[in-house]
Amino acid sequence: MEICYNEKKEKGADYEKIRKSGGGRNLGSTLAFTLAEVLITLGIIGVVAALTLPSFIYNHKKRVVETRLKKFYTTFNQAIILSENDNGEIENWEDLDLSTLTGAEEWFNRYLAKYLNTISVVRNKYDYIVWAKFSDGSAFGMRFSSADIITSFDVYFYPYAKDIDFCMKASSEQAKCTGTKYFTFHFSKKGLTPYGGFSNNRNFVLGLCGNENPSYRNFCTALIIYDGWKINKDYPLRF
Repeated sequence: MEICYNEKKEKGADYEKIRKSGGGRNLGSTLAFTLAEVLITLGIIGVVAALTLPSFIYNHKKRVVETRLKKFYTTFNQAIILSENDNGEIENWEDLDLSTLTGAEEWFNRYLAKYLNTISVVRNKYDYIVWAKFSDGSAFGMRFSSADIITSFDVYFYPYAKDIDFCMKASSEQAKCTGTKYFTFHFSKKGLTPYGGFSNNRNFVLGLCGNENPSYRNFCTALIIYDGWKINKDYPLRF
């Protein structure tokens, strides 16, 4: 009986020792992190973030461009349909009266403005018939594509309206923005189409989008539409 009592006593003493030390979790023991270990961990996290963050930002921006580009195309074509309900088929819309200063503005107000849910419209800026902004932060500008075909416009869509002034301040900057900061459509009495239309094959528009001559990059819009409103890995330009 004495042996059993001593064993219990010793075990009780061990338990009491453990209890006083914090239940076995001694903050002063090797279980705690040292300053060096914390700094090393933070350094590793920083390196991983530095390597992955640019890729994350780039991919996010691509998703925004894809989404807003498709939304604009859909919204504009819906506006044409709504206008046709009030003004007849687009083929029969009257041409602009360019003999007056307000002819282009009156045409836009009649056939398109009230069917587009824009938050602001600025006219005659940068030699464009109109600049219109949407609530999602995007914008578009319409400019005559030909002097002798008056109802024919090149339409420049900016996923980020804040890029307009930067791209338009000089022709050299505007060229660099093609296919990255803005995307070109064409509007006529046949409706809204990507620059170059739908008839070209993918390899053809891919080559033009990546051409060293920036003017050919207007075909980048057709490439994105061809790929199902996606900016694929072989897209030749970086944002």
